[in-house]
Parts: sequence; structure tokens; C-alpha cells
Amino acid sequence: MIRTLKRKFIVAAMIAVTILLVVLLGAVNAVNAWTTRQEAARLLDNLLQMELQGRPGIPDGGEPPAFPEGQLPPEWLPDREAEDESQDDGGDDEPEDWLDREYRGRRGGFMMEPLTENDRLSAVYFTVRFRDGSPAAVDVSRISDLSQEEAAALAASALEAGLEEGRMDSFRYASGQTREGETLYVFLENSSRRTAVLRVAALSALAGLGSWLLMLGLVTLLAKRTIAPIAENMDRQRQFVTDAGHELKTPLAIIQANTEAMELITGENKWSRNIKAQTLRLTELTRNLLTLARAEEIPTQGSHSPLDFSALAEKTLQMFQTSMEQKGLSLRAELAPGLRVRGNEAQLGSLCSILLDNAVKYATPGSSLELSLRGGEKSCTLRLENDCERVPDCPPQRLFDRFYRGDAARTQSSGGFGIGLSAAQVITLQHRGRLEAEYPTRNRVAFTVTLPLSQQ
Repeated sequence: MIRTLKRKFIVAAMIAVTILLVVLLGAVNAVNAWTTRQEAARLLDNLLQMELQGRPGIPDGGEPPAFPEGQLPPEWLPDREAEDESQDDGGDDEPEDWLDREYRGRRGGFMMEPLTENDRLSAVYFTVRFRDGSPAAVDVSRISDLSQEEAAALAASALEAGLEEGRMDSFRYASGQTREGETLYVFLENSSRRTAVLRVAALSALAGLGSWLLMLGLVTLLAKRTIAPIAENMDRQRQFVTDAGHELKTPLAIIQANTEAMELITGENKWSRNIKAQTLRLTELTRNLLTLARAEEIPTQGSHSPLDFSALAEKTLQMFQTSMEQKGLSLRAELAPGLRVRGNEAQLGSLCSILLDNAVKYATPGSSLELSLRGGEKSCTLRLENDCERVPDCPPQRLFDRFYRGDAARTQSSGGFGIGLSAAQVITLQHRGRLEAEYPTRNRVAFTVTLPLSQQ
């Protein structure tokens, strides 16, 4: 039980750590990818506006034009007089405030640095001008691994698609109309940015995996100390049940012996019969409590060994033949031979006895029991079904709660205490198995035990 509790604590803690790392690293990569796309879009728009305005470039082997940050050379500014004349002519088109657009392009944003001339000069791009749908000019001077024919083909594909901006191969592109009525396409090489985004994603994934493994080690080391108070309380409760059970056995045996001695002297009567019946009931309850307490104890090293589970189930079934005959129950058994599991023979015998006793006790008189034991590739399955007067009005897994009984009035007619199935579940968990309950039909209950097969 303590081992199971420790495992659940580790799983819960690591689920929380995993969610935290996924959200944190996912947010970092999402922001990084978004800012990278925005920076590329800003640079592409800036290059497009520069090309549309036809501003002078840098002479071969020369230095870039020097001007103060935030100011532009006079020859790069738009012709204000021409704009005024266009306004006086009553034109419907609003003059483009290119200088304002240039400033907006140069300004930074959230998590982004302002654009500088170095960004423009280091950009890898090419331009293609179309006149009447045919390439009129191709400039590949700013890119080294692309010919004019390849550049023209890419631009023609973008023109045919009819999109003003988009992505193609490793490029982002945008288009606009020049003053001469030509269609200008600017293609910005974008593979280096995508590589940078993928590099950040890979590094963050490695960092996340390393952090996750480190946290797993820390949680595993701290789990024992964290659940130590809970384990101590559980040990005390288990010790109390064990001590109380042993202390009750002696007075119950004395009461039983004295009652039988009194009947030899005065004869049997209803009071003596009631005393013996309740004494036997308390004795059985004490025995069940001790079985549950022993089942919850952590197995010591080497306490489990390979055993023939098929033979053990067959042996236990023979012990209940008389009880089934007295109640008129018929049995259909199908036990696969030679199935071996690793476990404690006494505990697994108790597991089979608890399930068979529960089935015989609550089965409808004259009905049938079905017991099967089948083997799989890595596990074996023991299944027991029986009819009953009515199925309990609760979810099937509730039957494994301690002191829970399907009889809401908790009468003593069945003789049960609601402890047996709890002990069966604990035994199954101690053997790394699974115990499940279900209601196959309206008045039928089934219990299924799955245990791993021994490899020896």
C-alpha cells in the first residue's frame, strides 16, 4: 500500500511538472516564432517600400550613405510638390505618406528591436519587375545561390497565384505597383529565420527533457520523506488492528468454551445458541480483520516465488464443493492448466477463497456459478460470475470499500462483514494485479482478477 501511495505521489507530481514545462516552453517557442515572423514581415515591407520608391543603392565597394538615426537623405524623400499638385488636381487617391510608413517600419514592437540600415544591408533578397505580365527586370545581386531564370520563375508563380504576399519555398514575398505601373515582387530569403526558430525549439525541448528528468529524480528522492507521516499512521492503524485481533481471540475462545460447558450442565436453550452464534460471528470478524491487516503489509524481499496458480485455484474450488451442494448451486468451471504466477501462496489462496465464499454466500439458491481461468501472453485472468437476488444499488467498484455491503439494512442474514472484498483487492495490488467488478446482466455479478504471469 505504501509503495502504491508513493507511486501515485510521483505520478501526480510529474504530471504537474510536465504540464508546467509544456506550457512554459510552448509559450516561449510560440512568442519566439511570432516575433520572428513579425520581424521578417517588417523587413520585407521595408524593402518593398524602398524598392518602390526607387531610392539609390550603395555603389559597388562603397560605404552606405551616412545620416543620423531616424532621418532620411533628401533624395530618398517623396516629391511633396508633386503630391500637392495631385491634391490640387482633385484626385481621389490619397497621397502616400511614405515617410510616416518608413518611420513605422523602423520602430520596434513587442519583443522586437527597431530596424536599422544594417538589417536592410544584411538582408538576402531578390526583386522581379513585371510589365504587362512579363518579367521586365530581375535583380539577384543580393542573393548568391539563385540565377535570374530561377528568380523569374518563382516570381511568375507568385504572379500567377494572384497573391500580394505569401510564402514560396524558403522565401517570403510581397508585391506592389511602381510609379511606372509595373508590378514589383520582393522575395526575402527566410530559411535562416526558420532554422533559428527550429534551433530554439530543439534546445528548449532538450532543456525541458533535462529539467523533467531532474525533477523526476528529486521527486523520487523526496517522495519517501513526503509520505512518511501517512505511512506511519497507516502502520499504526494496521498494528492496532493486528493487536486488537489477537487480544480478542482469547476472550472469544473463553466465552465459546464456557457456553458449551454451560450447555452440558443446564442444556441448550435459545440464549446459549445466541451466545454461540454471536461468538462465532465475532471470531470470523476478527479473523477477517487479521487477514486484511496481513494483506496490507509490504511483502519482504523474496516473499514472492513462482507457483502454479491453476493448481491453487483448483484446490480452493474443491474446498467449496460442499457449500455449493448444500445451496443447490451448479458449477461451470474452465481452468487452464499450468499457469504460473509469482506471489505468496497463502495470500493468493485467500484471494481465491474470498471470491468463492462471496459468490456462494450471495448466489441465488439453485442458480449457477461460472469460474474460468485463462492465460494470455503476459498475464492470466480469473473470472467468477454468479446470479443474485438483485445487484447492489451502487457502482461495481464500490463493493471493494471496507465494511460496505450491498444490504443497506446491514442485516446479519448473509453473515458477511464487508471486509472480504477489500482484503481481496489489497492482495491483488500486492501482487501487481488488478481486481474489477461488473454487472454483466440485471441480476448477475462478476469479479475479474488479472495477474502477471511468472517468467520462470
